[in-house]
Amino acid sequence: MDADLSPRLRGLTWFWWSAAGYLASQARRRLGLWPIPVKPFLPRAEQASLKALITFLEAVLRRLFWLEAAGLGALPAGTQPGPVAPAGSGTSRTPAQTPTRAAWPPAAPIFRLRECARPVQATPPPRKFRTGPRIRFLDAPHPVDLRDYSAHPADILPCGKLVRRLLAINHALDFPDRYIKKMRQCLGMALPVLRPAMPPVFRSRKLRHLQQESARQLHAATRNFSAPDTS
Repeated sequence: MDADLSPRLRGLTWFWWSAAGYLASQARRRLGLWPIPVKPFLPRAEQASLKALITFLEAVLRRLFWLEAAGLGALPAGTQPGPVAPAGSGTSRTPAQTPTRAAWPPAAPIFRLRECARPVQATPPPRKFRTGPRIRFLDAPHPVDLRDYSAHPADILPCGKLVRRLLAINHALDFPDRYIKKMRQCLGMALPVLRPAMPPVFRSRKLRHLQQESARQLHAATRNFSAPDTS
């Protein structure tokens, strides 16, 4: 990530790139996702903490990729950009050069760049039972509806989707050049990527004051960004 940004904005992006890499690596290590990235269940309290962290990292990474893409300039769809330089000094990751197709296996979780709301269906989907993984009573023909039971912090809940989102974050940190290319193509097609409103996770009380201020500055940079004059 080495776009022609102002020194202040470059320092802000380098800080959050380092912080995102550190937090994602620590979360993956804490969950024991190596060498096999599988974690079927987590206690309710730990799952809520992991979900908040993942939501925060996703919002940060999307804004980092957007700033980098805006600094490099938009690309029409199908354009092959040149290789993107590795991240600057102080980063926790050193991305390789443009990876080959073999470096991105088809089964790898892909980080979703766009956070704009999807079109809402006119007809709401049919109501479903909120159940665990096929929980049944032996003498009952239907699955157990978990809404009949009160929630406790020690409940064991499935977390497969959260683990895949965390793996996608790690993949984006390892191969940022591909995501920057996709973001530049989104800008070239004038596709809305980021929501204009401040992400609620940036206002979380779990963040320290300086973390909140830095995250808000990152969001404000995407709203007030102007491409540098390179003429």
